[in-house]
Amino acid sequence: MKSEKITYICFRLKARNVMQNQDEEICRLLRQRDKKGLEKLFTVYYRPLVTWADTFLEDMNGAEDLVQEFFVRLWEKKITEHLVASTLQSYLFISVKNMSFNILKRRDPLKNAGTIARVDRTWVEYDDLTERMLQEVESEIEKLPARSKEIIKAVYIDGLRYKEVAERYSITTATVKTLLVNALKQLRERADAMNHKLFLLFFKILAR
Repeated sequence: MKSEKITYICFRLKARNVMQNQDEEICRLLRQRDKKGLEKLFTVYYRPLVTWADTFLEDMNGAEDLVQEFFVRLWEKKITEHLVASTLQSYLFISVKNMSFNILKRRDPLKNAGTIARVDRTWVEYDDLTERMLQEVESEIEKLPARSKEIIKAVYIDGLRYKEVAERYSITTATVKTLLVNALKQLRERADAMNHKLFLLFFKILAR
């Protein structure tokens, strides 16, 4: 269950900072039945949704097939005409989760029934906690010194490589690494009030 939560949290944090404008554009194009909207939806969300489905199915090929089928269904049934940016991410993730559960039920209803019920029962509670955790993480990042904050955001949120960060801020790669290490050290020191292990794992996975 932890891997599903971490996958979702990581995407939500990145989405909050990078994808808000893209969601508006995607929904606008889809409502107009413009296939460019479907292409952009695929570009932005395909890989995160495949990773998400795989955390349930433990079958990457099956996860890819599921997400492709989901996108086709969205378009053919004209569901896209009703999508709005403010709920797009939740709709996509919840839909893929439900489709994954349906596959698990068909595979072995008795074997997977307990797991599905447990995950489904706890997910609503956890989704409420996700927003609070995102706020706490962002709050801690904002408390960092200006340059450390820039480096953290460039690496973990913008997804830049060390070399790219160095070029952006006209510093050396070694300086980027040093600033990053120091920033993470400060974050670890502040993590006592949070779930310490989850906090550290959160940043570790974001860096991938």
